[in-house]
Amino acid sequence: MSVPNWSRYPLVARDKQSRLWLSLLDNLGRSPATVDAYARGLDQYLAFCAAAVVEAEAATLAHVSLFVRYLRGEPVPFLSARLPVGNATLHQRLTAVRLWYDHLVFEGICTRNPVPRGQAVVHRGPLPQAHVGFRYGLVRRSRRLPHLPSDDEWIRIQEAVSREIVRNRLMFALAYYGALRREELVGLRVSDIDPARRLLTIRAETSKSARPRVVCYSAAVSPVLAVYLQCRRDVVAGAGPLFLSESDRNLRQPVTKWTWSKAVGRLAHQADAPGFSTHTLRHLRLTHLARAGWRLHDIATYAGHRNVQSTTLYIHLSGEDLLRKIAHSVERMDMKLGNRFFGG
Repeated sequence: MSVPNWSRYPLVARDKQSRLWLSLLDNLGRSPATVDAYARGLDQYLAFCAAAVVEAEAATLAHVSLFVRYLRGEPVPFLSARLPVGNATLHQRLTAVRLWYDHLVFEGICTRNPVPRGQAVVHRGPLPQAHVGFRYGLVRRSRRLPHLPSDDEWIRIQEAVSREIVRNRLMFALAYYGALRREELVGLRVSDIDPARRLLTIRAETSKSARPRVVCYSAAVSPVLAVYLQCRRDVVAGAGPLFLSESDRNLRQPVTKWTWSKAVGRLAHQADAPGFSTHTLRHLRLTHLARAGWRLHDIATYAGHRNVQSTTLYIHLSGEDLLRKIAHSVERMDMKLGNRFFGG
């Protein structure tokens, strides 16, 4: 289990209860990515409270609302405007702050949580200590369609990858074939590979859903993977992390998710494919599976989604469901209308 890098969160590191809360999350097995995200969000909130000259433990809903305004990039009386964060990041920050206050209430430091908890369902009877005006949370949750590259961009990306070192080519291929999140990719170990059946096991501790799953990769990867594994064994004995750094500064250390993000960002820049990121590979693979006719449940299992509602997005992106519905319902009427407009 990793130890939080406290130097990344100086205000959190100096606060006893903040360190305790994050240490508890780490001890209870929350993923390093989750602990890091919550720590960054809490550190930002503590900095905001310091600028507002208010003790974080004594902050009210009014202060939290100003924090939301600040995150949106709008001016507040005591801080200059900053670049706004996205809706998902804003919700992540508020979740971190709300859970931190839950901890303070549990420890008896605060009497109530100033961050209203959004309700997924309507409760019967009164909601104790709840602001009915914010029953569904402080900020409306929005969802954007994931970015998918054009066909030309995808070809240029592939050409850029083909010029990379073997390790980066393997990482790119496995990330795409397995629809892997970056934490799942860099968390792969040699023991997770089944070369005979071309399978990868995604362990629960590296998965966002905390559930293990099995994915596959193309036969074209097998010979290159075999060569890479042999080279790796010549350098490092044992079945540890699959992907290791080859730089002099971090030689033989596991590749981090930030290193992988930088590598993909560099490839996207070379290929002139703005918006392409590590997660684009996952979106692209799941969309391709939907276009190939995979069933909703099968795609959800392959992706490791807890809820199939997350998977319906890729069915929509593939266009297959729309084409089937049109073909079985109003296609003939649409053709008549089109012929009247354009002749034929």
